[in-house]
Amino acid sequence: MTTSHNPVTSLLVSRERALINALSYLFKVVLKHSFETMEGMKAARTRLAHSGSEDAIFVHLSGKRNREIELIKVAKSANPGRVVIALYTGDPELGVSAFVVGADDVVAWPCNLHELAVRLLVRLGLPLDQTSLPTGDVSWQTEAYIADRAGLTISEAQVMRVLYSHEGNIVSRDSLSLAVDARPWRYGDRKFDVHVAKIRKKLSDSFGTKVSVSTIRSSGYCLVTEGPKTFDPT
Repeated sequence: MTTSHNPVTSLLVSRERALINALSYLFKVVLKHSFETMEGMKAARTRLAHSGSEDAIFVHLSGKRNREIELIKVAKSANPGRVVIALYTGDPELGVSAFVVGADDVVAWPCNLHELAVRLLVRLGLPLDQTSLPTGDVSWQTEAYIADRAGLTISEAQVMRVLYSHEGNIVSRDSLSLAVDARPWRYGDRKFDVHVAKIRKKLSDSFGTKVSVSTIRSSGYCLVTEGPKTFDPT
């Protein structure tokens, strides 16, 4: 049984880039879990035919029903203790078929990332507390969109997430270090200056004057947007 003291390991089988990017952000940046993706069905079947070490498997049902449904069956047969979650697009009957062969949960994609995280933690028997599920002002969908469109690395996305959650306010280097690295900032460490400089350029290239990231001398950094529609995916 996975506990809050052990990192959760998850694997996504999908070819859809939007899904891969969104779940990568959810697990690597927000939840800070171990997360992998596989696109090839044959390679995925070979891997999942063994017990493996993954706590959770996500399989995207994109329409190739027989191959993807069979993959769920293989994953559960090899290791019944795994949590297998099917993400279906389009036909709800795909979700029904996934349940029949042993999926622990079925979710329509696109879905709310906060809800998906809650579903996973419940299936894993983990508490829904701040340690397992860091929430605050939940805006993961928007955050994932920003990171994807701007092409942020995982490290840059972790910094951006803290800045965005304090939009309009100064975030000190110490606060960033505690949030991202779980340790106090060390004087002279320019790690965050480098990250913020790259984030500033990428956000400016992607969103123009609608967003600005400033370095406040001796204080920290501040991200400011033109309003709630700045990062509207539509």
